[in-house]
Amino acid sequence: MISDQLKRELKFWDSIAITVGIVIGVGIFRVPTEVAKYIGSPSLILLAWLLGGAISILGVLCYAELSSRFPETGGTYVFLREAYGEFVGFLYGWAEFAINRAATIAAVAYIFAAYLKSAVPFGLPGEKWLAFGIIFLLTLVNGIGVHVGVRVQHVLSFFKAASLLVMTGLIFWFAKAVTPTPSFFSVSEINLGSVGHFAPAMVAILWTFGGWHESTFMSGEFRDTKKELPRALIISGLMITGLYFLINAAYLKALSPDQMVQSKAIAADVLKKLFGETGKLAMTAIVLMSSLGALNSNILTGGRIPFSVAQNSPRLKWLGKVDSRFHTPLRSLVLNGIWACVLVLWGNFEQILFFNAFEIWLFFILVGVSVFILRRKNNAHSGFSMVGYPFVPILFTLVSFWLCWTTIQHAPREAFIGFVIILIGGPLYFLAKHSFSPPYKSIV
Repeated sequence: MISDQLKRELKFWDSIAITVGIVIGVGIFRVPTEVAKYIGSPSLILLAWLLGGAISILGVLCYAELSSRFPETGGTYVFLREAYGEFVGFLYGWAEFAINRAATIAAVAYIFAAYLKSAVPFGLPGEKWLAFGIIFLLTLVNGIGVHVGVRVQHVLSFFKAASLLVMTGLIFWFAKAVTPTPSFFSVSEINLGSVGHFAPAMVAILWTFGGWHESTFMSGEFRDTKKELPRALIISGLMITGLYFLINAAYLKALSPDQMVQSKAIAADVLKKLFGETGKLAMTAIVLMSSLGALNSNILTGGRIPFSVAQNSPRLKWLGKVDSRFHTPLRSLVLNGIWACVLVLWGNFEQILFFNAFEIWLFFILVGVSVFILRRKNNAHSGFSMVGYPFVPILFTLVSFWLCWTTIQHAPREAFIGFVIILIGGPLYFLAKHSFSPPYKSIV
């Protein structure tokens, strides 16, 4: 037997585990080098990371209110559908499935496989086969029960956060201060020429914060979405901002900005400098744990978007069914996993991720504006209402527009391709709206 309703069994800490798992991936081990390349001032580097957290919190407040208003599975898709209609919602769901989610899963799986292969050079298959294997395994884990996937995520997120805190503490304790702490916030050492390079640095930083909103994709599975999910989103955002700030302060204690620019793997270089090969091995273990947690969270939440879209599309109804045995969107999870494996095989997922940068900020603009539209449509709202309205959604919308425009300026070709991919969803929408029951729907 098959149904179309997911069970509400998730709680406050589940959302935090999912958010930490998605946001803290491998970016924090690579992006600080790019930020130092654009901004040569320790004070401005740390300020930029705090600003990235503040921008994310603006978005968190918008999503906290919207998820409280619409406690349904689908997150962004639901908000855009309710504000602008099914067509815009479908375009988002299509872009999320076709590029963003599968490419993220493929990229992180490949990074995990590469690090595992380097740590255990003998007796393992090739990197692509390892990536296939881990995608299959985690899709299976999340397919046999949401409680199984979430419990795995609790373990991975705990060890990920704990290992990063330990790493940061060790760097602070053992590193000889290259940049003394008082100068971190000294106005005299700020290079005014660095201020003009804030835009590309912020694009890189906000990529590292990406995923703060994705536990809302599972809004329909929380026991008390209106209370627990908004609180969890805000606390997760503050926790991640604080952790990122501490990690970058630790990097700056061990390396100067010029040294950071020369480092291709900053965390590994710092630990190797302090502890030799033991530090390098410890860093490999941290990256493996971090990428595994990000991969599990992306697979867990990613299956909810095509599931939610399918429930409103007659031709896709077969995809929007809940497995009666495991109570998960198994078909949607399997489809996501298969497409991610195709992208691993193709191998150009890094380029695909660039295509999607434009799409991410474009839809965030629409989400920011949707707060005003949905407040007007539904004034009698008893759930969470953000503080700072209307300034918070206005600022979030303006920042999203700025970053969307920055993406167009710095990567016009990729932005154009991303826009074309979104437009492809147009004819697909009209095809999906016609009632049709495929003969193979009982196979999955």
